[in-house]
Amino acid sequence: MRIHPTQCGPGTYIHIVNHAIDGRELFYDPGDYKTYLTFLKERMSDEFSVIAYCLMPNHFHFLIRQNAYAPISALFEQPHKRYARYYNNKYDCRGRIFRGKLANKYVMEDNYLVAACAYIHANPLQANLVSLPEDWEYSNFREFMGIRHGTLFSKQFVDDWIGNREDYRNKVVDTARKKSLQKAFAMDNIF
Repeated sequence: MRIHPTQCGPGTYIHIVNHAIDGRELFYDPGDYKTYLTFLKERMSDEFSVIAYCLMPNHFHFLIRQNAYAPISALFEQPHKRYARYYNNKYDCRGRIFRGKLANKYVMEDNYLVAACAYIHANPLQANLVSLPEDWEYSNFREFMGIRHGTLFSKQFVDDWIGNREDYRNKVVDTARKKSLQKAFAMDNIF
């Protein structure tokens, strides 16, 4: 992971992304998603808070808040090794399953925090995997809406930043629509 130690510290928000190697899927069935989340939950500590996440078939997004000086790689390293062993054993593969090191972007401005969450939660809609954001089981959107009471989210963040839940839901849907339009526009301009 390419994060300089001076960039880390309590109160820092980081958007993390990684993809599967060679265009593969990272998660083929519900058991894969749940196994990955279990490994991550087992590693969680007070050093980090998961703000938003979404697991997609071939990649994932996390918005993480650092609560201590521990590097973000400390959160993901062991779960990724365990998941790679699980995946390789289950699918009779060998070697790496993740494309590379975790890609990251620091969220430096407060007004970007909610937009980053909406961007993360919009992924399944934009990819046409579901028609409603609450239908995607492998994100913490349901926790944001109060539909499910999971452990991989910060209730305090939701209380402090999200406000009206229906407004946030509409923001996620609008974000997905804008991403789809941008993608379509980019495809039209290729030729």
